[in-house]
Amino acid sequence: MMPDRKIRLVEQPADDSLESMSDDDLFLLAQADRRDAFEQLIRRHQRLVLGLATRYLGDPAAGRDVSQDVFLALWSERGRYQRRGRLVSYLVSMTTNRCNYVARQRSSNLRKVANLSREPDRDSKDIPADRLLEREKARRVRSLLTSLPEKPRQVLILRFTHDMSIDEIANATGMPSGTVKSHISRGLKRLHELWTKGGA
Repeated sequence: MMPDRKIRLVEQPADDSLESMSDDDLFLLAQADRRDAFEQLIRRHQRLVLGLATRYLGDPAAGRDVSQDVFLALWSERGRYQRRGRLVSYLVSMTTNRCNYVARQRSSNLRKVANLSREPDRDSKDIPADRLLEREKARRVRSLLTSLPEKPRQVLILRFTHDMSIDEIANATGMPSGTVKSHISRGLKRLHELWTKGGA
């Protein structure tokens, strides 16, 4: 059993023998209560889970909480996972489901997420105008992204934040490639409409 209620994000280098193992082999060891094997899985996939959750919710603190919850759930339910080389898909699904739950628990979700996603501006007078402009554009895109429906938001984050190919996204989400392309196209079109409506 895990000794702590929270799992820390793992940063230290992994044991070489574990580093070369497949996800399924590591999970087999984790199912036999090998914590070091599970920590290797966290190390391998924490960037994906944390990045997806953070951008999905538009809030780094909430994203970190979701990533902790996802890995805690993965550990506590490790006996249920069927090892078929689909851990990335499983993690994407778990992360999206948890993000949806968190979003449903928030009142006035979009307004709060937009406020929470703001970066501190106390040193803005010392930042060159072109950098400030780019930062404001990035902030606005993050805010607009949170207003998209679940599937387009998920697909756009995986495509443009994690540089996944269409096939990789299809594999991770269980969607057909054509559906992934449609979500990307419609999502980008909607972002453009929202951006234009805001007077950009």
